[in-house]
Amino acid sequence: MKLTKEQVEHLAKLSRLTLQDNVLEQMTKDVGSILEYVESIQKVNIQNIEPFAMPAVANGFRNDEAFACDELTRELILENFPGRTGDLLAAPGVFEKPKN
Repeated sequence: MKLTKEQVEHLAKLSRLTLQDNVLEQMTKDVGSILEYVESIQKVNIQNIEPFAMPAVANGFRNDEAFACDELTRELILENFPGRTGDLLAAPGVFEKPKN
């Protein structure tokens, strides 16, 4: 599947990426070849292949555990974080439109 430069620019904008012109041309070729490969995989006949079931114990998630750090590390994190209010760290929302 061939992509246009405009489509790749749109994907980059959705991904919040800024691409230089030379990189944009290379990405247009690379993403297009990836999509062509995916199309070729979709043509594989899998009618008589039984589905593979993972055991219920397999879990790709890790436990979300808080851990303590020393005061110097804490201060360095707070000082260097780009957006914060007091001791709270602010990150951009996933579903918000980026501000240009």
